[in-house]
Amino acid sequence: MASEYRERGLSTYGCKCEICGYGLVEVHHLDYQEHQDVEDRLRRAVKKNEDIAELLAEARKKGYLFWDGRQLEKDNRSTNLSVLCGNCHTLVHRIDCGLKLLKALPPRR
Repeated sequence: MASEYRERGLSTYGCKCEICGYGLVEVHHLDYQEHQDVEDRLRRAVKKNEDIAELLAEARKKGYLFWDGRQLEKDNRSTNLSVLCGNCHTLVHRIDCGLKLLKALPPRR
């Protein structure tokens, strides 16, 4: 549930952007690029009526345990979350630097 991961991120990393310190924040999944890739491949396979067993096994190995036929469950562990203001969150997605973001954040627990 979205509110659960949001609360987990806020309780773990605080209520200020981890990049710039601004106070109005959103919770971001650090692995969003990897998650989106696996989810997109599953959707394409389903659309083509292909067997998705191998893709589901790959997803499970990466920590995405549930596929409802439309969406792949996200990894909501605190080590996969960051707290960002809307501006920094937008920049992370626009310039596609999600994995590079790790270098600017404090170590994950």
